[in-house]
Amino acid sequence: MKIQTFLIKKQIDNNEVILYPTLLNIKGKNYLVDCGYEDTFPEFITELRNLGVEIADLYAILISHDDIDHIGALKLFKDKNPDIIIYSSEIEEPSVSGKIKSERLEQAEQSLLILPQEHKSWALQFIKQLKSIKRIQVDAILKDRDKIDEEVEVIFTPGHTKGHLSFYISSEKTLIANDALVIENGNFDHANPIFTLDMEQAVKSVELIRDLQAETIICYHGGIAKGDISEKLTDLLNRYK
Repeated sequence: MKIQTFLIKKQIDNNEVILYPTLLNIKGKNYLVDCGYEDTFPEFITELRNLGVEIADLYAILISHDDIDHIGALKLFKDKNPDIIIYSSEIEEPSVSGKIKSERLEQAEQSLLILPQEHKSWALQFIKQLKSIKRIQVDAILKDRDKIDEEVEVIFTPGHTKGHLSFYISSEKTLIANDALVIENGNFDHANPIFTLDMEQAVKSVELIRDLQAETIICYHGGIAKGDISEKLTDLLNRYK
């Protein structure tokens, strides 16, 4: 079992994007957790190559949830490696596959009804970006507490979206939290609280994460946290009570 987290950094539309995807090697098979924007695909190729992995070497992509920075490049990966297996939660498979609108798109469209006029141009641009995501079929469904190759446990952590998944490696006491948490200034927080679709559920997911007693937590936004994990999670919970 090998866990490697790498850094993706790029300017997109005058905004600096910083991501921390994770590559898992389980029994010789490479699993990529989330795959970035379409715009960051070249950076993914470079950073994976730096780890000694080509797109053709990927066995599967584990999708944590349906957001543009997590699935935007999915079709590009599949085009480069048609054999790659796409996993997602059962709840979000219909939107990841393009059968229904994503929660995020529905949220953005609904926001137009209440946003001040000066913010609507941003929302319209965001809606355009969400609609531009190239959808592809999900190959395999993940449910809460499923095991991936008997090494990685699927942890259902809804709130940010209703089908959000995290991944726990008990042998390493490591949780790949994806967007269930972010790290900001050395502390945990919720990912984009204004975009969190169910804050009450997101708080419950943090409680569940604390109960896992992980010693390392990897966040897609913020990187790797070690030490005082339980205390930092308790602090986050207290801030939202």
